[in-house]
Amino acid sequence: MSIEHKRWAQRAQELRLEQLSTARKQAEAWRAGLAGMTALLGVVLVLKGRETVGDLVPWTRVTVAVLLVTTFGGLLAATVFAVRAAAGTPGEEILLTGEGLREWTRNEVRVIARRIWCAALLTLTGLSLLVTALGFTWFGPASDPARPMVRVVTRGESMCGELVGTAGDDVVVKGETLRKTPIKWIVSIEPVKSCSRP
Repeated sequence: MSIEHKRWAQRAQELRLEQLSTARKQAEAWRAGLAGMTALLGVVLVLKGRETVGDLVPWTRVTVAVLLVTTFGGLLAATVFAVRAAAGTPGEEILLTGEGLREWTRNEVRVIARRIWCAALLTLTGLSLLVTALGFTWFGPASDPARPMVRVVTRGESMCGELVGTAGDDVVVKGETLRKTPIKWIVSIEPVKSCSRP
């Protein structure tokens, strides 16, 4: 056996002994990344808040809220998996024999890999849900903005309803029907909360 082969065999033996610490370092990196991503999501939700969702129709608002809560829960679960992969299971007993330690190390590396895989899957699922929620806020149907309610008093009558706008020299009000009256005949226009008679 050549010197190069011996060196590679020795390096392979060293890496086998370092498997557990390498797996724990990978889990630490995942944990840190997930914690940062979850914190970023929290900051975005606090800063953007209701302003983006407030104009959506009710079913879209509910859908966005459910998606965001599920996203946050998924990222938290992913962080827990990554933390457990990095820190191990508390109170676990290790047999302090050479063979027992080797078997425990193999099992622990498998458990860490499985937990990191679960964390990655939950992260991708959470991010997909977040993108879907953002899509709803950008492209979801918006509710019609409520037009102001007014009472228009003219020389001969009183009209109440939504102020639609103007058309030429007329003011257009939508009550039970669409009505218009010339601006020059208007005595007063006052905002009201409803058109019911006091």
